[in-house]
Amino acid sequence: MKVISVCGIGILLVLAGCRTAERSQIVTAFQNAGGDVSQAAPGGITSFLAQHEDLRKQLTPLCNAQKAKAPADWSTSDEGRICTANERANFFGKPQLKSDGVKF
Repeated sequence: MKVISVCGIGILLVLAGCRTAERSQIVTAFQNAGGDVSQAAPGGITSFLAQHEDLRKQLTPLCNAQKAKAPADWSTSDEGRICTANERANFFGKPQLKSDGVKF
């Protein structure tokens, strides 16, 4: 009887620790644009977003709203990884500015 209860508790702990992939609006928009968050490294997500300015503009308000009410472990979720990469891409992914040719 003791073995069965220990096994039952062990199974519950394993299941409680498992995460399901969330299907939020942020993850869905990223995947619809051609991104694959499940296989991508953080740098890869940032590079993808740096090349898709329209997607960055769409995700920025969604990420800001979600980040304000997110739990502590949100940054390790798919949604959190996309939003962190979006912040980096917004900072570093600016288009190259062209000079007007006028010297100082």
